[in-house]
Amino acid sequence: MLKCLIVDDEPDICELIHRLIDWEKLHISSLGAVQNGVDAMEIILRQKPDIVITDIQMPGLTGLEIVEKTCAQGMNTKFILISGYREFEYAQQAIRFGVEEYLLKPIRKTDLNSILQRLIQQKNADSRMQGYTDELRNELHEKTCVLRENELRQSVHDVKRVFHAEYFHFQPGEFLCVTIHASVRQKSDIGSDAVPKVLENICARFEHRFEDCCFDNEYVLTDCDAFILLNYPEEQGIYSRCLEVLKSLQRETGIQYQSLLITFAMGLPFFSVEQIGQSIETSARASRLRLYAGTERILEYRNLSKKLSNAPCRAFGSETEREIIHLVKTLQAQAAIDLLDDFYSHFHDAGSIDVGDLFFITRDAIIGLLHSIQEFLPDIDSPIAGIDPLDTELQIRSYLANCDSIDELCDYFKHFIVLIIERCRWVQQQKVGEPVRIAQKYVRDHIDRQVSLEEVSACAFVSAGYLSTLFKEQTGKSFSDFVIETRVETAKRLLLQPELNISQVALRVGYSDSRHFSKVFQKTVGIKPTAYRKFYS
Repeated sequence: MLKCLIVDDEPDICELIHRLIDWEKLHISSLGAVQNGVDAMEIILRQKPDIVITDIQMPGLTGLEIVEKTCAQGMNTKFILISGYREFEYAQQAIRFGVEEYLLKPIRKTDLNSILQRLIQQKNADSRMQGYTDELRNELHEKTCVLRENELRQSVHDVKRVFHAEYFHFQPGEFLCVTIHASVRQKSDIGSDAVPKVLENICARFEHRFEDCCFDNEYVLTDCDAFILLNYPEEQGIYSRCLEVLKSLQRETGIQYQSLLITFAMGLPFFSVEQIGQSIETSARASRLRLYAGTERILEYRNLSKKLSNAPCRAFGSETEREIIHLVKTLQAQAAIDLLDDFYSHFHDAGSIDVGDLFFITRDAIIGLLHSIQEFLPDIDSPIAGIDPLDTELQIRSYLANCDSIDELCDYFKHFIVLIIERCRWVQQQKVGEPVRIAQKYVRDHIDRQVSLEEVSACAFVSAGYLSTLFKEQTGKSFSDFVIETRVETAKRLLLQPELNISQVALRVGYSDSRHFSKVFQKTVGIKPTAYRKFYS
């Protein structure tokens, strides 16, 4: 489903546009509305809307500046520019950015939906053409590379298969693995989806500098890591040359990719195909030690291993895991956070302990917690309005692999615990929320007459005072505010029926005095019922 963002500095206009769009008929979803260009640009970069409807004259950034900045990012976003007659000549400037659609105020529903339908057809056609082009471009490359890549992925676990692989050109000599890890710097505009392309570019540059001295080389990409395997003659000084190349790449990438944290790691060289897996593992282990050594540097396993003892990385004990689960189930968020802070604090001055294992310790603890809570609350992973969804196991593994420090691991674990506790609290609130749901239904069912808190509380079998407190706690609004809100929302729908006059609408939502109804409506919506009807009809 395509996504649409509305941008206008007048909230009434935003609401009007939202009301005019046939969302379900067009099969598009709303990203909401913003009232200034800076916020709009932030949402565009973060959520990548397919269509943006924007006024030209906007605070922060104008509509034209939004179009220009979006195009500069290489995004295939379609724009509809809204302008008054005086502004229309300026809108022509957007032609050079490919904007073809304009709407003059006042906006007509048929015009807006017709333009949206046209843009949706263009987007779908663009997607089909892009998919076809990508398929043709990748087909040949995939056929020639897939067997090589699969063998290298498998080499850590089954290196003997590589020895018989016909599509590698391995020869007797040395084998060396280099790992490149890239993560997005905090508060950066670039998205994590750009990381694989950056890694591929770096790998291609790296391989190019070894074409004259290697029997064969290959690289494999994951979400945030690249593994490069070199096979070269012995005693050629390749290790030293590799180190110099990485230093050069470090300088280049530091300038070119300032939004990324790029870390290089070198494994140990080995002398047979059967030992390829060991070179890959030592390289990956060196990369994981960025947790302690830091990012944006070159980590050599041969140097790091000298500083490491055989002391194991202390894992969560079963007693600690049980305590975390207990704290989560009893909704003690701060106590659980304090426990995690205490556990991870031991690794900041870990000295010779291999903190790289913290990746796996944290991963196993989070997934174990997720499984335990799922047994406690089977529907814990169901969508809940207002609460971020829990990550799946695959997302957990991917996110942790992208962490660059002990603090990031700890913070993610704490964030996960807070989310679980929010969900547990929500589930428990639903169990005691029946009186509020009864009250809400009663108000909606009797929207055409006055209802009192005492009357509603009697139907919910609780006292008026208790229902009032419960209502505020569970909905964030008072009972009287809910009644007014429900009446006004119903009135909005009724005002779109031209056969009903204002007095009739007022009566249908429980107001015998149409003037009082108009005052309440204007205070809530910002415009009078007559203006609303004219605006949205």
